[in-house]
Amino acid sequence: LVAKENEIDVADTIYSYLADLFPAYAPFSADTLLLEGGAIDSLGFLELMVFLGESFGIILDDEHFQPDNLGTPADLVAFVLRERRR
Repeated sequence: LVAKENEIDVADTIYSYLADLFPAYAPFSADTLLLEGGAIDSLGFLELMVFLGESFGIILDDEHFQPDNLGTPADLVAFVLRERRR
């Protein structure tokens, strides 16, 4: 139950951030393409990565900047949950 609540909190935080920063694309669905779909440009991508690092205590390096981690909001949530378990 705690893990599910943690997942919901992470998802809520990420979806709220995306909607606030990129309101033209809100509401975001789990499979909204962020980079490929044009919702986020390169500057927005960097801001997103800083946000994830600061909000969730993730130390980011080059290996994290993969499409599998960052392609959609669902990918972001899974990435944060995975990194927080390390």
